[in-house]
Amino acid sequence: MCQEMGLVRVYTKPQGQQPDFTDPVVLSADRGGCLVEDFCNHIHRSLVKDVKYVLVWGTSARHYPQHCGIRHVLQDEDVIQIVKKKEKEGGRGRFKSHSTAPTRISDREKKAPLKT
Repeated sequence: MCQEMGLVRVYTKPQGQQPDFTDPVVLSADRGGCLVEDFCNHIHRSLVKDVKYVLVWGTSARHYPQHCGIRHVLQDEDVIQIVKKKEKEGGRGRFKSHSTAPTRISDREKKAPLKT
């Protein structure tokens, strides 16, 4: 019946847990499309901006899990796990500053000289 109506059931999988086969997200090729982008828009509009990549299990994947992008076409009964981008912290690379001290040396407080 799902094939005749053009419906695609997509199941979600939280990271580190088993897939949730009780409540699928139903997409339609006629009303919106069956891309990962459409899946994210169905859940929440702002989710598309935060997607880093997607892991897919099912008939649309070549191997399990397949590392896919936002333009991947989903098929019926696929399982999808969304990996979001990490929040950026201050600093560059591995040299991140976690102190509250001023960044310029001239702005730092002078320490008392050592007693000899």
